[in-house]
Amino acid sequence: QMKSTHDTLISELKDQIQKQEVSIKEFQESLSLNFVDRILFEFGKADLTPEGEKVLKKVGEALKNIKGKKIRVTGHTDPVPIRPDYLYKFPSNWELSSAWAASVVRYFQEKIDLDPKEMEAVGRSFYQPEASNETKEGCARNRRVEILIAPQLEVKGK
Repeated sequence: QMKSTHDTLISELKDQIQKQEVSIKEFQESLSLNFVDRILFEFGKADLTPEGEKVLKKVGEALKNIKGKKIRVTGHTDPVPIRPDYLYKFPSNWELSSAWAASVVRYFQEKIDLDPKEMEAVGRSFYQPEASNETKEGCARNRRVEILIAPQLEVKGK
């Protein structure tokens, strides 16, 4: 299932992959998708853009085909402080990164009808950078949303 979903996503998101807005990695029994923030959100905001909704629709439809999955959506920011005019909504990068993740999870639940029991939203602020924050390019790479799809782990009762 994961290999088939990987191939479907590569095909469906080829334009975004070529523009380096999305990257997809497959490892063991998991898939990882990284989205640069600008494809999903306007700068400093957590409402999905129309383009972001189109991309997430393709992803969500592909995820419907995987059974027994856990979907973790993680928001990541750069260390640039929140602009004063947005502080009322996002007092820090923690709230912004969490809001990005929650927006994606809510979209999958409400628009794609993915099971909310299989999803979680996580905010990591700027504490897991992919690149150096010393350059604008590095900061841009660090502002991202990652979707990790992994097998559901069964927890045995006592």
